[in-house]
Amino acid sequence: MGANRFIVEWPYPVNYEKVNEVETDVLIIGGGISGSWAAIEAAKRGVRVAVAEVMDVFSAGPAGVDHWHDAFDNPACKYNPDQAIEINERAWLEGLHIFPLNPIVRYITYNNSYKTLLELEKLGAKIRDDEDEFKGAPFRDEETKLLYAYNYDVKHTIRVWGQTFRQALYGELVRLRVPLYSRVLVTSLLTENGEVGGRVVGAVGVHTRTGELYVFKSKATILCTGGRDVSNRIFNYFGYGFYSLHSPSMVGMGHVMAWNAGAELEAPDRVIRIRIGFGHGTMPSYATGNPSNTWYPCRMVDADGKEIPWFDPVTKREFPYDYEYLIFAGRRGYEMASGAYHIQPISHNPYTAREFMERVRRGEFKLPLYADLPSMPENERRVIFGLMVAAEGKTWIVYRNLTQAGFDPNKDLLQGYTAGWTGLDPFDQNYMSSWSGIMHDWDLKTNLEGLYVAGDATFGGVAEHAGAAVTGRWAGAKAAEYAKSVSFGSVSWDQVERERERIYAPTKRNEGIDWRELNVAISTVMRTYVNPDLTNDEMLRIALKWLEEMEHGEANKLVARNPHELTRCLETLAILENAKLTVISMMESRKRPGLKPYQLVVRKTTEGIKFVVRPWRWWLLPPYAPTYRENYERHKPW
Repeated sequence: MGANRFIVEWPYPVNYEKVNEVETDVLIIGGGISGSWAAIEAAKRGVRVAVAEVMDVFSAGPAGVDHWHDAFDNPACKYNPDQAIEINERAWLEGLHIFPLNPIVRYITYNNSYKTLLELEKLGAKIRDDEDEFKGAPFRDEETKLLYAYNYDVKHTIRVWGQTFRQALYGELVRLRVPLYSRVLVTSLLTENGEVGGRVVGAVGVHTRTGELYVFKSKATILCTGGRDVSNRIFNYFGYGFYSLHSPSMVGMGHVMAWNAGAELEAPDRVIRIRIGFGHGTMPSYATGNPSNTWYPCRMVDADGKEIPWFDPVTKREFPYDYEYLIFAGRRGYEMASGAYHIQPISHNPYTAREFMERVRRGEFKLPLYADLPSMPENERRVIFGLMVAAEGKTWIVYRNLTQAGFDPNKDLLQGYTAGWTGLDPFDQNYMSSWSGIMHDWDLKTNLEGLYVAGDATFGGVAEHAGAAVTGRWAGAKAAEYAKSVSFGSVSWDQVERERERIYAPTKRNEGIDWRELNVAISTVMRTYVNPDLTNDEMLRIALKWLEEMEHGEANKLVARNPHELTRCLETLAILENAKLTVISMMESRKRPGLKPYQLVVRKTTEGIKFVVRPWRWWLLPPYAPTYRENYERHKPW
């Protein structure tokens, strides 16, 4: 070994030959918010539960949250769940939603959001201003000491101390003695007799540190693996990075597992491209003075202190910053039920961001932009920076660093690095996210016997924190009920062996390519050829050709020197599969113009890929009841 050379040995014992068999009534894949709640609910119903999580279950999923959505079941809320779903559907159809609506998940959440928050409080989480820190604030309910956010008239969103949530859930999992298999990447579902479309009877995974194989046998399985980012680990002109609000392991592995087992997916052709750079990519956007979500309704100014006007996409009106209007009169009914806050500064509103950049180029505004906290009412300023920024999952470290560096929200402006969701150059928007998900019924059960889904893995893909918690509880109850009624299915060891060979193939090669090389190639193809605004049939054909060549070429040359690199190889192969599925679905949806979301469904069969068009509002058609309320009452597990 030379003077300037050193070798770092892998610090864990590696045993690629060892096979661990685990038998449980309910297997939960993913230990984040929805997975933890599913495990708690199922365990309380008296069945054996196991959780497999690629990270550590203690810190899986969002580490915190600052606003609890969709609490239409709380006594102070101006609208009830039935009014909320009606308003939300109307806004969705009128194109006022940035994010899509999963009507089943939303309605279930509307009826259980506040109830679930109270359950979380019983586990030790903090949800009230018990110390009277914000006594007398317009967003505080003096009787309950709850703090409301965004719309102080409707009161459907509750500010919370979200850094206490993860500990509370983990403590309950430990109390219930739920077996937790942390750092196990589950790669495939096992189906009865190994057949595509058969009953799900378990899963196969690999330990990300020891490389050991895990074979789970289960009566029921719940996928709680989060959303599906088409190219989450981004390789752009500035190097390697990932969308900072998501885990780098959130690559749609659950979608790939479901797909290969024969589950129905909402045709995954609906994507959004977001410019990755300052704000969105390099650090959490909630920490940069972004005047939405956590920071709503913070006043924004340009580099010369000039106020940035706000924009209402419904009235198509631009208006000066008006605090009272934004939190009371401006938050009308069609907005209050939405997960996105449409009234935003023209710099950040998706409808006006491009025009704003043109105005910057003409010299009307001067970058960078700043969040003007000092101009806000004291209580609003303190609750944004003192509570909400510190409570968000990935912003507490930014809060600590800013505070230690001397940032004073009473007198200092905070630079807002990002200017809108889209840039002027459509090819510079190099982060691609899909709202596709796994199809399910009112029980959150997929078309595969024994397989359930919760959280952002559901179709629509945007359950958010409250929705993840509620659907986790719902799926956990339903899966437990199912597990009590059936026996274990037959595991095909031929299927296990095929998956084992696929998993360990990169470890058996001495020469080949690094996973990063394949990942950058996938990202390049998707960034270049797949654009919701510009893509045509020829571009999609080129993209599919490139992806298929990678599948049969570079994918078979991946080399892994240790379990960490093996994990990244397997995740990159999932990114490749998801990218292909996106392109294929886009090609199909272009043949069927005029379809609404959730009508085009795709699944894998023994004969190939099958697309089906469902009737509009199929979730309220037979075999389901004709109203949301009837379906909820018929299917609720408590």
